[in-house]
Amino acid sequence: MKKSLIALAIMAVLCPMQNVLIAHTNDVVLLPAFKKVTITAGTSILLETAERIGTDQMTVGQLVQMKVKVNVFAEKRVVVTTGAHAIGRIKSISPATYNHPASLTIELVSVQAVDGQQIPLNGLEQSYTGKFSGEGTMVEPGKVITATVMNDMVIDA
Repeated sequence: MKKSLIALAIMAVLCPMQNVLIAHTNDVVLLPAFKKVTITAGTSILLETAERIGTDQMTVGQLVQMKVKVNVFAEKRVVVTTGAHAIGRIKSISPATYNHPASLTIELVSVQAVDGQQIPLNGLEQSYTGKFSGEGTMVEPGKVITATVMNDMVIDA
């Protein structure tokens, strides 16, 4: 038993890219942790805003924090997990006028894959407009935006 634990500790240090499983028989079994899979261009990713975004607080070009709403799969493996970090950018802001409410446009930039890579997203845009003339626009956390993957990418999943 003691030798198995020592062997397990050595394996964990020497093979950090593999998961180790100990069965009830004290056998050590190595399972491959990663497989290279391709997430294809055009794959849909459901995102949501992770912060409050207001026309009076933001400037054009400012980055906006987003997060993934549901897991994204490629070749039956999760390549982007729920809650993964994503980034958007403020593309334009139209200030409020006497006759019109303020509006802002967010473009989606990238999302983080399970292996840490940033997956570029198509320049999809979402515009938000206020309800009343002369008032700013506020986008609350949790607003859903759909993005698509820009290019095929190989991910260690």
